Amino acid sequence: MKRLDLQFKEIDISAYKKRTALLSDVSKIISDDVMIYVDNQPVLLYTKINDDTAHLRWAVKNVKYSTGKRFRGLLSQSAIFGYSPRNVIRHDYCSITYMAEKQPKHHHIISNFVDNLNAYYELYFPDTYKKHKEVVSEKVLKDWTIGNTPFTSGIVNKNNPLKYHLDTGNFKGVISNMIVFKKGTSGGHLVIPQLDLALEVVDNSLTIFNGQEILHGVSPIEYDEKDGYRYSVVYYSLEQMWKCDPIDDEIIRIRQMKTEREINRLDPEHHQKLKDYFGL
Repeated sequence: MKRLDLQFKEIDISAYKKRTALLSDVSKIISDDVMIYVDNQPVLLYTKINDDTAHLRWAVKNVKYSTGKRFRGLLSQSAIFGYSPRNVIRHDYCSITYMAEKQPKHHHIISNFVDNLNAYYELYFPDTYKKHKEVVSEKVLKDWTIGNTPFTSGIVNKNNPLKYHLDTGNFKGVISNMIVFKKGTSGGHLVIPQLDLALEVVDNSLTIFNGQEILHGVSPIEYDEKDGYRYSVVYYSLEQMWKCDPIDDEIIRIRQMKTEREINRLDPEHHQKLKDYFGL
């Protein structure tokens, strides 16, 4: 594998954020496998993998996607997997994701593939991998990690030319793993202005880097075939999962929260009687 030693380029990140990622923003396009170092420290791996990904490809092509807003209002088609932390507005309890509940077969395939990527992570980023495992093991209960990895969650993006952004919500100083599937499309490069380069991210390729500290975006996707696609599957560790109790306790919390919501819909007299009955 080629080694490339670079320095981070000083840029005005605010001038890039939420702007379309363009190849003209950088001077180099990387097509071959590469390990990038800055100050003799590994910061990015890009490689085509030979692992059998047929089942994973089937799962990401057939999972149900929702259209919503991510990265400060940017529209995207995506599906999350793994575990979700508490959210005071939507659900004040930790839980499995919608995919895990409604499409368990797809979720099982997507989640389990992380074991394959874990091997690359440990091999090429041994120090960061060790730190990642230690901090997650210390902060997050085993109930809320995927298999024997430090990852808690992930997202599948479907045909998303994501504008420049920094990832948010992950543990600091650790790395996300991303595998890409492409067919019948052009473009869709991963553009990284701070390294002054774009990665071609071909079909069946893996990219490992710190998306919280390194600005990145996906260049426009052109469809050369009617059924063309570009999927990215990203595995990461959410910092807020440290708040999660053991899964049995979270199930009790879910029941209590749902009961309380139902009670709050009643008139005040019945409301208080039922709260007293349930000890809420």
